[in-house]
Parts: sequence; structure tokens; C-alpha cells
Amino acid sequence: MLSDTYPPVNRGGAGEVASLVADGLARHGHEILVVTAGSAGSGVPVTQPGAVTVATVSSPVIGIARRHLSVLNPVAVAGVWTLARRFQPEAVHAHNVHERLSFGALLAARGGASKHRVPLVLTSHDYLLFCLTKFLCSRGNAAFRATPAACTHCQVIRRVPGRNAIVHGIVRRTVTTLACISHAQAMAMGVNGFADIRTAVVHNGLDGGTCESRPGDGDAFRRRLQLDGRPIVLFGGRASGAKGGDQLVRAMSHVIRRVPAQLVVLGDRPEYFTVVRRIAAESGVPSGVVHDGGWLDPEGLRQAHGAATVCAIPSVYPDPFNLMTLRAMLHERPVVGTCHGATPELVVDGVTGRIADPWDAEAFGTAIADVIADPATAAAMGAAGRVRAIAEFSLDRQLAGYAQLLGVPV
Repeated sequence: MLSDTYPPVNRGGAGEVASLVADGLARHGHEILVVTAGSAGSGVPVTQPGAVTVATVSSPVIGIARRHLSVLNPVAVAGVWTLARRFQPEAVHAHNVHERLSFGALLAARGGASKHRVPLVLTSHDYLLFCLTKFLCSRGNAAFRATPAACTHCQVIRRVPGRNAIVHGIVRRTVTTLACISHAQAMAMGVNGFADIRTAVVHNGLDGGTCESRPGDGDAFRRRLQLDGRPIVLFGGRASGAKGGDQLVRAMSHVIRRVPAQLVVLGDRPEYFTVVRRIAAESGVPSGVVHDGGWLDPEGLRQAHGAATVCAIPSVYPDPFNLMTLRAMLHERPVVGTCHGATPELVVDGVTGRIADPWDAEAFGTAIADVIADPATAAAMGAAGRVRAIAEFSLDRQLAGYAQLLGVPV
């Protein structure tokens, strides 16, 4: 398995998904070697059946050369090649490799194995296969085409002309199946040059047993952040404008006109929260409404969901699959989610939450206020959300999908 990031050195959904899949396959008796990137290599590991072994290959990232190295990082590629030659994998599952291991690692994993046609499944967790920003210019349309005219600015400014063609060539040569994490993402891949590559949709999954709030969680979280008793709107994930944080703060100005409420923003970018506070002030949101929840460990996340009245997913770009949506549903919290990307594949409007356009701050705020104002309906939505999440987006279902693509039993 190839993954730029992997727990515990991980602050994103891709690394979390890689870990869940690796652990799941190991439970079924498979010998799993995870190759990830770091500032120094960890040496040659010893693997064993039914266990996950993590090997770190050296992957220097040098300032201005960062974007070039994301296509071909010779040091990381050499490390992947050595491990592939030594361990001779029967299948390769690659996750995000575009930051440290580089797309060249796909060539090394395939070429290093004596069985050159071993299945190689590449799970795309974003749009970096064809978009340097991975946010499609923060446009909500998943059918956005990354044409030379639309993308010249990024490719010139970032000094990697022809990058998309090179990446497509590597993927076409090495990948047996391109796994997309939603139908919305698969559509975007299809209209942006990957229609000629076998594609399958495998939705992300989580273990429902690890996503259940406990009595006292809500009170513990309120004490942790010194919050009062007003209903909490919870927003988490990568703290950025593309994830809709700016628009959500603007929407809060409409929420608090109808119902008492406060917003908790989770994330590991304090500088972005400074932007959030500025937007709140400009939008007429009083101080004491928006709170910085910081980056939370699993226990903190569980407590946060225990305290939340509603969870907001306001992405303004076609988010391919936001794990916070699924986590909220498993915690029996209603979700007010974006109409862009994969969120409508998870959230059933009027049943497990509400779907609204975050570009329309008033409409998004109204949807949040409607949920807060009707606790009985909110509770019913939350319960229906957990039922749907367990039935359609379980970890076992995700694991079975990948096992089929990799040609291994589970």
C-alpha cells in the first residue's frame, strides 16, 4: 500500500482511509506493507501475515521544486522500487501519492514486482490527478473541465507546464483500476481525461461502533471550550475557503436572527480562524458566536459530536467525499450539507438532514435554523442518518469493494 501520509503522522482523510483499509485487510489474514514518506527512511521492515507493517522512504521536498517532485521524486521512487523488489507484492493499493511519494512511485511499485501485471488500484481522494489546486477553482460544478485555457494560470505560475499530460500517462500505464470515492468525483474524472481508464466507485466507510457519542460527551465538550447552553453548529475538516468556512460564517448571521446558536470551527490552521473572525465581524456576527475548536483527537471528536445540535458541510467546490459528513451521520446528528460534490450522495434532503447551496448564505443559514428550531425533526433526521450510514457506508462494505478490485479474499 502506498500513501503519502499514514497515522499517527496524519492530518487528513486520505491517510485515515488508508489505515482503515490496511487494518481491515490484515484482519482477514493478509500481509500488509504500507509505504509512506518521511524526511528519512526507516530501513527494511519485517512483515508477517495478519499484520500491518509501515515502512518510511526518504522523500525530500525542496521549496520551489515541490510541484515537480510531486510528479517524479527520484529519492522516494528509488525507495519504493527497492521495497517492491524485495517483497514482491501480489497487489498494490495506492492512495494519495502526489505530495511526497510522487506519481513516479506507481511506476516503481509496478516495475519492481516480478509479476508486472499485479493489480494496482489507485484511490483518488481529491482532484489532483488533473487539478493543481485540487479544488477546481472552488467551483461547485463537478463537470468543470480542466482545459489549457482554464488551467494555464496555475500551470504557469506553479512552473509545471504539461503536468497533467505526464500524470495521465503514468496512470494510464500503471493503474488497473482508478477508484473514485463518489459518483460525483467519477464524473469529474471522466470529463477531465480519465474516461479511457477503468474506473470504479468505492465510497468511504467508517466503523459505526467507533462513532457513537456517550453520555456526558456534550457537557465535557462545552466545558472544554467554555461554551454556554446555546445550540451548537459544528464545522470541521480542512479549514479553508474551499470547504465553505467563509460562507458558513456569513450564513450564521442569518441563523442567529431566527434562533440562538453558536458555531464551533474545528481544524489545525489558526491563521484561517483569524480570517473567520474577520468575516464574522464584517457579516454582523457578534463576538461570542464563533469559537475555535482546534484540532481534536478521536475522543475530542466524539465529544464534539455529542455536543452538536447540527453539523454543517458547506463546501463550495465539488467535495469528493467529506468524512465529517459520514461521521456526523454515525453520531446521529442531522447534517446541513452543500449541494455540490458528493454530499447529496450521503445526505437525503428532508430525511437525514438538509441540502442547500452555501453560495447562498441566506438559504444555507435558513436550512440550519430550520433544523435547530425543530428538535423533534432534528432527532429523527439524526437517527435516520445513522441507519443510512451503517447500511450504505460501512467499513465492511468499503473493504469488500477494494478487495474485489485488488483480487484478494475477505
